[in-house]
Amino acid sequence: MFRWFAGRAARKEAAEKIYDAIVAQSRNPSFYLHCSVPDTLSGRFDMLVIHMFIVLQILKIGGREGQLLAQEIVEAFIREMDTMVRDLGVSDRNVPKEVRKIAQLFYGQLLAYSTMMQRNDMNGLAEEIWKSFQSAEGSGEEQPVVANELCTYIVQSIKNIQEMPLNMLLQGNIRFPEIGGERHGN
Repeated sequence: MFRWFAGRAARKEAAEKIYDAIVAQSRNPSFYLHCSVPDTLSGRFDMLVIHMFIVLQILKIGGREGQLLAQEIVEAFIREMDTMVRDLGVSDRNVPKEVRKIAQLFYGQLLAYSTMMQRNDMNGLAEEIWKSFQSAEGSGEEQPVVANELCTYIVQSIKNIQEMPLNMLLQGNIRFPEIGGERHGN
């Protein structure tokens, strides 16, 4: 699938474009308006993880080249988390510890979502999505997240991306499905 895609510079460039598309879609207001995702730092993080999961699921089937591209995307994510932690005023000495905590949370959610997808357990996936939003601070005051709708969105997103031409994905032009009646994507 990605055989022609060689060289770290080209991979890194593609990864940055894909990561930018992931971030843009995770900030789509429809999630916060139609799916009751809390518009908090934690809610936005959970939406970012969901979109990272979607793209990483696709790259799993891309062999070694897909795995290398996935690694570059994760590195872009970690760099952004490092910057975010610093912007929040965490001292330089404590930044690595905070970024490790974020990475553990990220990988934990990826593993939970991936396990449910491998089992083809959509109820389990919806439950894992629900749990991730329940662990967010302030989530008790928000309306319940529409986890089943997000689960359907994940499955449809994976299907859409699988059907896209590879060059569109590598340029960060990802077609995401509709959310609450509104179509979005790059």
